[in-house]
Amino acid sequence: MPTRTAPTRQAAMSDVFYLVLRRMRFPLLLVIGVYALCTVGLALIPGTDAYGNPTPPLTFFEAFYVVSYTSTTIGFGEVPRPYNAAQRMWMTMTIYVSVAAWTYSLFNVIALLQDRGFQNAVRISRFARRVGQLREPFYIVCGIGETGRLVCHGLDHLGLRFIAIERNPDRLQELRLDEFSVDPTAVEADASQPQLLEQAGLLNPFCRGVVALTDDDRTNQAIAVSVRLLSPRVPVLARIRDADTETHVGVFGGDIVINPFERFAEYLTSAIATPQRYRLRELLTSLPGEPLVPINRPPKGHWIMCGYGRFGHEVTESLRSAGMDVSVVDSAHYPEGGVDVKGTGTTSEDLRAAGIDRAVGLVAGNASDTKNLAIAVTARALNHDLYIINRQNLLNNAALFDAFHQDLLMVPSRVVAQEFLARITTPLLQRFLKLLPQHNEAECAAIWDELANLDPGRHPEIWDLPIIPQRTPALAELAQAGGRFTVGHLRADPFDRSRRLALKVLMVRRGNKTIQLPKDDVPLRADDRLLLAGSPRAKRQVELTLKNANILNYVLTGQESQGGSLWRWLTRNHPPRIVPLPGPEEVRPPLEHEEDLEDDSFNTFDYRG
Repeated sequence: MPTRTAPTRQAAMSDVFYLVLRRMRFPLLLVIGVYALCTVGLALIPGTDAYGNPTPPLTFFEAFYVVSYTSTTIGFGEVPRPYNAAQRMWMTMTIYVSVAAWTYSLFNVIALLQDRGFQNAVRISRFARRVGQLREPFYIVCGIGETGRLVCHGLDHLGLRFIAIERNPDRLQELRLDEFSVDPTAVEADASQPQLLEQAGLLNPFCRGVVALTDDDRTNQAIAVSVRLLSPRVPVLARIRDADTETHVGVFGGDIVINPFERFAEYLTSAIATPQRYRLRELLTSLPGEPLVPINRPPKGHWIMCGYGRFGHEVTESLRSAGMDVSVVDSAHYPEGGVDVKGTGTTSEDLRAAGIDRAVGLVAGNASDTKNLAIAVTARALNHDLYIINRQNLLNNAALFDAFHQDLLMVPSRVVAQEFLARITTPLLQRFLKLLPQHNEAECAAIWDELANLDPGRHPEIWDLPIIPQRTPALAELAQAGGRFTVGHLRADPFDRSRRLALKVLMVRRGNKTIQLPKDDVPLRADDRLLLAGSPRAKRQVELTLKNANILNYVLTGQESQGGSLWRWLTRNHPPRIVPLPGPEEVRPPLEHEEDLEDDSFNTFDYRG
């Protein structure tokens, strides 16, 4: 595919040259004019020797040489012979005029270097040059707020490069102070400008996606539209808080639009109606390595909703759709209707008017963390058994919310970051989550128990594994030779095949077929795509098994092999004789479901292309 990356870099450089020529045009013309006048004048004045006899005037080169060292205040003397009074008078005028011209030009250079427009042009030029030098997959992250920083850290944790665009210089400075494996490529600019997106590598063949996380829905919409028109192959992940804006973005086809308030409301409804399925979904979509926190099921009964903004609307509608009785407390939105108690919820009178004595749950959903904590503390004092859901807006306030010990915490930035990272890194996970409703509560609980034990106390790693030569060269050679490799072999410890890794195969995608939770005897074939869950150690050892032919041979046969490339080439058509794996079978029989999914309606993509 042809790329416009080089012309984009040239355009950025041309902006710098244009500003230089525009601001320095008159100073340069002034210096050139002064030099020309002084040189011509000196070359036309006749000279005299020591006895007063006329001599030929200086040549133009000699005059230019004298004017050059005189204008720069070096002063080599009168060459090639002593001057007469007329020449010395001209040289005196040359000194004052040329020094004044140079001083004026120097002041203009200093002013140009301090000009914000010029500094921004230079910054954009350097940024475009760094982006053009990338030769690995990367993502463009527009908006480096709390959600954007979480996404950047998640991408860095997964070994993926990112390009950061942010208008707020303070946020960019915070990003540069964060610890990353590679120094981030970032620029202070408006991401809604199509030209800037091109300079950020939108048309680069290594660009794998654009993440729109600015604070303004219209800006996110503009980014989504620009990407759709300039580079339709690049997927867009946009955070949209307003339903109307979300509809408009969806018109541009297939892009992933996430409303954190609506998404949390859906999760809350699921937590009430199907708590085990909700708990399993949380385990699968949370950031790997984070502590595993137990989740209590929200009770059924009377609820109090404090705050009736966009978040409050979504949660109230979801609670009522689940059959709950909800009393809304708010003062700012009271005239709009739908509010039962006019107040802030921070006083006991407001909460008693909303029915705190008979309530089973309360949601503190304002845009102020301090206000939400005040509501929660007051409500807990009035009703110790109350199930409290808090909304945390700023990550810096995490210590305060940890100290309160609410039953469920809603962090909008984490909701969006988890969703985006899951879609970026594990496209098959969305397919698996889509099939979760096919499992009842008991099955979801059994799956959760098994996954929670993979990395005790922490969320396991969830990743995609395509069986292709680039990712699994040893297994590709085995498949070419007609060998058999099963899920059980994949789970075997590469250093002791009698043991099993802390690994679970969640799904096998084979063409248009999907096999959920396959048993150990299910064979794996070339071009299969696997969705795996496991500990970080298990992830490393699985990759070792599938890349090293000698270790793969040990897993299959139980015999250690020291054969090199020549031996493997000679035996390429003779697969090893497989010896059954020792060890116990699975304690819980896995569930298997196979179906045709040709009519998928959601967007997934492979982050490695």
